[in-house]
Amino acid sequence: MEVVWEEPYESFSRFINKNGYKSLLIICDKNTFDVCAIKVKETVEKSNRKCKIVCFEADVIADEFALGKVLFEIEQADIFVGVGSGTISDITRYTAYKFKVPFVLFPTAPSMDGFASSVAALTINGLKTTVLASSPEAIFVDMEVIENSPEILKKAGFGDLMGKITALLDWQLSNILFEEKIDWEVLRIVKNTYLKTLNSVGVNDFCKNLLEGLINSGIMMARVNSSRPASGCEHHLSHFWEYHRIKTYHGIKVGLATLYVLRFYEHFLTLDKSRILERKEYKVDIKAWEETIRKGFQPTFESIIKKNIGRVSKLNDKEFRSQTINRLVEKKEVIDELIRDATIVYSELIDAYKKLEMPMNYWEIGIDENLFKISFLCAPNIRERFTILHLYELLGLTDEVVQSF
Repeated sequence: MEVVWEEPYESFSRFINKNGYKSLLIICDKNTFDVCAIKVKETVEKSNRKCKIVCFEADVIADEFALGKVLFEIEQADIFVGVGSGTISDITRYTAYKFKVPFVLFPTAPSMDGFASSVAALTINGLKTTVLASSPEAIFVDMEVIENSPEILKKAGFGDLMGKITALLDWQLSNILFEEKIDWEVLRIVKNTYLKTLNSVGVNDFCKNLLEGLINSGIMMARVNSSRPASGCEHHLSHFWEYHRIKTYHGIKVGLATLYVLRFYEHFLTLDKSRILERKEYKVDIKAWEETIRKGFQPTFESIIKKNIGRVSKLNDKEFRSQTINRLVEKKEVIDELIRDATIVYSELIDAYKKLEMPMNYWEIGIDENLFKISFLCAPNIRERFTILHLYELLGLTDEVVQSF
């Protein structure tokens, strides 16, 4: 996959000519049409190629209805061209994947990390889910468009990228406790990527570093064919808030969730081994868990319970609890060192949030106290992928941390 940073429209013209594409489908929204898609359309027409445009409303969601609109309006196309950021990117990559055609992207804001990804974030039956899709053949960047994009979208991209701090910790925690496979080179690249962007807040190359970091994050996801390098429980919290229609950008929610998840990791540092060993006797109250799911996932709680009941019941298996907690105690110093190494940037992260005027408290994005408190109990049921919130569910200490917020 090629990322083009110079002469994007001229390079795109050479790209379609070189590959012999004769008919193109441009997918955009009303905002991205005005700032970029119209230039893409003119480039296609100058190359004497056919094109059709599917233009959504600016507030489109990547759900069943949006996917159906592309299906309804599509004609024969050799390649799809997505012009936009998160939602347009996901609609484009998934429909291209289903129709078995290649696609390219023109990002219009550094707002999320999915540009180069091989998965798409779709809202199905009201719940955000990640599905297999395709990676783009190329990404064409018009830096003037990126730099002039709304500040809120830059904040969203920054929040999404900083979410890698906890995502990588979750990945390593799962590796230590359950031997989940890790690509250490991928982990190193993602970490260097978020550090480079964090260190550039307030300087001239911030936008380029941010977009480059977000693109690299997607490339790393494609390399391991999983969103694991970029998504942990900070994303699960964001998805839960999205389920409850909290109306702000995904990356803003991820960035906020990251701060709270870091508090869980800080709490883990305070646990001594004897306290952890005591938790062998704890048992999850299955009836109370089911009631929490009913409250948190109206109206789809039945499917959430069905999907997770086996996982939650296993937490009460004496052998599983004993093995997991023994392993946790055995590796406590290793885990502590990983946490300290990752959280050394915490004060710098807080300074960056303040400079960018990003929300740092749940009420700033419209989450009420009851929804906030239940979030940390519900988020582990979004996806089975192991995270620090799954560990605290096992230990029965989630409420203890939440009460400290």
